[in-house]
Amino acid sequence: MADLQLAPIILDASCLLNLYASGRFMEIAESLPEPLVVSDYVVEQEALFVTYKESEQDEEQKRTVDLNPLVSAGLIKVLSINSEEEQETFVDLASELDDGEAITISLAEHRGCCVATDDRKALRVISERASTHATSTLELVKRWAELRNVSRTEIKSVLSLIWTGASYYPGEREPLYSWWHDMMSQ
Repeated sequence: MADLQLAPIILDASCLLNLYASGRFMEIAESLPEPLVVSDYVVEQEALFVTYKESEQDEEQKRTVDLNPLVSAGLIKVLSINSEEEQETFVDLASELDDGEAITISLAEHRGCCVATDDRKALRVISERASTHATSTLELVKRWAELRNVSRTEIKSVLSLIWTGASYYPGEREPLYSWWHDMMSQ
């Protein structure tokens, strides 16, 4: 029986920032069986920094997103649009979405990737096109927690860092909202 290659997960800016803000991006990337990818546009134009505080009394500071350690370790690959078909799909999608989501979905469709996004409009477009599927920040974090048998205290810490560092607070429509709420109300 042939080995089945898992579809890469392409991160949009919001998911990339959320995972980076978690402080556990490398560990999360190592634990997932699927390879992670991101567009050069997202890296260069959108996912530029997260915020953090040294302590509750400190002012928020910006921390530049540096993917070099993940790229060097082979845990994330940066992709560019490099065909006419990818460019045409991007242009089509850019009439409905911002450039980062449009590029991400175009690359996903043409390269057989799953899109990691928390953007409701992008999720709607993906479901209408039915040419790829989507996952979310919470799905990736929950999978990491299950694969690594992470404690509730640690999960809450990671989710808190995502909330404060990337301003991610899931809406009640998020399929894993109850899980998030349960973890945060510990």
